[in-house]
Amino acid sequence: MNLGMISIVSFCASQCAGATYCQLTPTCKGWGCRFLTTPIDEIPTTDKEKAKLFSKVYREAKEKGVLECPYYRSLFIDEVLENIGHSKS
Repeated sequence: MNLGMISIVSFCASQCAGATYCQLTPTCKGWGCRFLTTPIDEIPTTDKEKAKLFSKVYREAKEKGVLECPYYRSLFIDEVLENIGHSKS
């Protein structure tokens, strides 16, 4: 675990000012935390691909200490994966 990042996440949690505070940008919720930056290289279409991407994001969250944030829920990852195919028009 990156101790410097854990301190940053902890400070961020102490400054949290509402539901949109954690978003990646004002218009993009991202993975539910502004510090999670795992890119989506290809839209996952199978359960196996979604599980692989979930693991990748969860691993990043664990490494950065995001899982310790009282405002973060790993359910955010599931929500993104569930809605990812629906955003295509």
